[in-house]
Amino acid sequence: MPPDLFSEFNLVDLSFPIYDDAPIWSAEPRCMVHDWIVQGRTHGQHEPLNMKYFCMAGHQGTHTDAPYHMNSAGKKIDQIPLSRYHGWTRVLDFRDKKLGDHFTALDLEKHRVQPGSRILMCTNWDRYFGKDNKTYFNMDHPHFSEDAIDWILKNKLQLVGMDTPSTDPYLVDHPKIFREVENFPILLELMTNLDKIVGKEVYLMALPLHVRDGDGSWVRAVAFVPKS
Repeated sequence: MPPDLFSEFNLVDLSFPIYDDAPIWSAEPRCMVHDWIVQGRTHGQHEPLNMKYFCMAGHQGTHTDAPYHMNSAGKKIDQIPLSRYHGWTRVLDFRDKKLGDHFTALDLEKHRVQPGSRILMCTNWDRYFGKDNKTYFNMDHPHFSEDAIDWILKNKLQLVGMDTPSTDPYLVDHPKIFREVENFPILLELMTNLDKIVGKEVYLMALPLHVRDGDGSWVRAVAFVPKS
């Protein structure tokens, strides 16, 4: 039997669960998870199995944005190689960030982010995630400044993920990260549990669904953390 390639790693789930009426941006459709068929129920006829029905936007929960989301000339989800969605990734500590703060180019330089690398931004913002907590989706949550986006593109970062809901909720600087058709980072938003791996280098895997012409997709983001 071939060896288990991941036997020397602990797995940490970085994804929010999907469930009925999960917290969303106010402009998004309500997340609906409905018991469409229930085993043993008689509803016109005897129902032989369980089957749920899902109705939700592609940018709800832990997800990735395709460049097409912000740039009609950009690549769609099914045009991006799966190899872009996994690799060794540094988890940076930004837990000092608060409402009104930005991730800046100077921040990235202070953390010694290397060209071509993959990074996750840990702010511990996921602690506010909840249907009745207005802080999580507050438009002033920590997000990227224009100079940080310029720095990311100049240094050709491969992947940037965050435990906040958006790269830039005001949509002023967010589109700029996808302005170059062939040079763009994989973006991951609404991640969770980054505080469990902050300061570490992990092997990240966050594969999207195979959505034809997709502008975004849910991902099951998982960190493979070396046991040693």
